[in-house]
Amino acid sequence: MKKIKYMMSGGLAFSEQQDMEKLRKKSLKGWHVKDFKFMGYGLEYGEKEDVIYSIDYRFLDENEREEYLDFFSAAGWRHVCSEADMHLFKAAPNTAPIYSDKDSKIEKHHRQGKVINGMALGLLAFTIALFFVSIFTTGTFQTVAKISFFGVFVFTVPAIMTAMAIYYQKWKIKLKEAK
Repeated sequence: MKKIKYMMSGGLAFSEQQDMEKLRKKSLKGWHVKDFKFMGYGLEYGEKEDVIYSIDYRFLDENEREEYLDFFSAAGWRHVCSEADMHLFKAAPNTAPIYSDKDSKIEKHHRQGKVINGMALGLLAFTIALFFVSIFTTGTFQTVAKISFFGVFVFTVPAIMTAMAIYYQKWKIKLKEAK
């Protein structure tokens, strides 16, 4: 039997809870997250385990990392892996959630959105600039601008959709807590 496999993510901004539930189901079958992969997770086969997963978004300086991981460990969460400012943890099923109140959930989405919002805004500005360059130029320069526009546009739309999904998640938390 293959000992390593890949599981695609549904997109953490769109379906974080669904991803965490899928990872739990995989752990029940003996497949455990080893690391983050491009648009997904690397899984490794081992003993079956009933665990829940949670992700935290936080930029850490190197001197903060040990204290940060100790904090989660004291709360019953074991560090699984990290990639950039994303940190995946697992714990026993009845462990207190990492995010339990409205403010901490909103702050989590705020941290998650920082990078994607900046990237989406930059891509949008670049896409608009290329659009105008392709309209107001001629010849080879116009052709290169048009091709570049469509190339950048392919990345701009998903980036904007992801930023909108993060804002939607924050709005949904605020609305839910208001009831």
